[in-house]
Amino acid sequence: MKFKEFVTNFVDETKHCIEKYEQYKDLTGEEKKARVDDIILTYCLNTIDSLSLNFVFKWIFKTIVIPNIPHLTQAIFDLIASKVQGITK
Repeated sequence: MKFKEFVTNFVDETKHCIEKYEQYKDLTGEEKKARVDDIILTYCLNTIDSLSLNFVFKWIFKTIVIPNIPHLTQAIFDLIASKVQGITK
């Protein structure tokens, strides 16, 4: 898997999880966020070894991306929730 493919799949998987857990009325917002973060963390850990990067880049990726998954999923949620004038209709 190439890095660009991973990024696209990461965003798609995150959007899918957000849409899925937004439907659960019995969960608090924090519980929904925790479930999304957990699923995306598992996705990243399972997928990272299949990336066509050398071990140094994989290590950097694990060091930078994995600890920041909550921030990344929140950013994707914020983008879904916002409507940028002139870009989306």
